[in-house]
Amino acid sequence: MPLGDSITQGAAGHASYRCQLWRKMTARDNRADFVGTLSTGYLGANTCSSGGFDSDHEGHWSWRTDQVLANISNWAASTQPDLVLIHLGTNDTYHNQTEDSTVLELEQIIDRLRVVNPRVKVFLAQVIPTAGAMLALKLQSLNQRMPLLAAAKSTEDSPVYVVDQWTGFTPSTDTYDGVHPNLIGEEKMAERWYQAIREHL
Repeated sequence: MPLGDSITQGAAGHASYRCQLWRKMTARDNRADFVGTLSTGYLGANTCSSGGFDSDHEGHWSWRTDQVLANISNWAASTQPDLVLIHLGTNDTYHNQTEDSTVLELEQIIDRLRVVNPRVKVFLAQVIPTAGAMLALKLQSLNQRMPLLAAAKSTEDSPVYVVDQWTGFTPSTDTYDGVHPNLIGEEKMAERWYQAIREHL
């Protein structure tokens, strides 16, 4: 389950990282089944040219972590994910949510995923930077909380892994609007996700 906001969903005319990740997974004969209650980008279909692209996802344009939390139990119950890739926090920071509230909500999302699947594996992103300097500083501060969150929530049956999507991502060259990845950024994100999950496929 690719889980997040607009960076996960992508928009009409943009593939989103999910396309490149699908290509990497299927090229290596990994068994892959993206799950989620959505299948399109914002305002239209994602433009993914990869054959057989599984477009299912749980990326919601402009949503904060608390909004995802309010719905995750139903989404998980209907799709039964084994691996969940979480990229959340950008909109929380944009709307001046506190770090503490965002971290708590992420913890609760993990708890609710485990109610549905006690052995779910969670891959928690340190989110990509944005072009706005002040927002980027706030996101970087939030990202610094992710390793502690993962360590506190990880269990033998349901591990939580941190995936660094921040390092090496440059908004001026890797996004089309300072926030959302272009093809270069999508490829960078997909490679980080793939390296994190490949041993678990």
